[in-house]
Amino acid sequence: MTDQIKTIITNLEQYIQKAYETGDKYEFIDPAYEIRDELEAMEDNFNAIEPIFELIERSPDIDYGGPGPLGSFMENYYKNGYEELLLQSIERKPTEYTLGLLHRLINDDNNAEHQKYLEIMKSISVNTKYPQNIIDNAKDSLSYFE
Repeated sequence: MTDQIKTIITNLEQYIQKAYETGDKYEFIDPAYEIRDELEAMEDNFNAIEPIFELIERSPDIDYGGPGPLGSFMENYYKNGYEELLLQSIERKPTEYTLGLLHRLINDDNNAEHQKYLEIMKSISVNTKYPQNIIDNAKDSLSYFE
């Protein structure tokens, strides 16, 4: 991870902490838009996606937006490696936010991996090793597709 990406992650962690402390999600979301702009201006910015997912895994309860600034940045790499990193993150620790991103992948009926993504959501919805909010989120997502 480059020093620039480390700095970005550290800044995002500080904004997350402030949002937790104040209970105001915009203490994170508003400055994250500036971070997104910084990310988009970087060379080799794809390398920031995995550290962002790791950050989301460490702070699963923050409202990242829908998809918000970070999701918008990462989705720039849709069909260019983003999906694999998302699935790896979900495998490590699914969060409501990453399930929302998976839901967005499932929305694309034309994606060759559509059924695979749907099966992953189904498996999460019945896996009792996950917290109830994750299971419920997966079930809610699946009911949308029925």
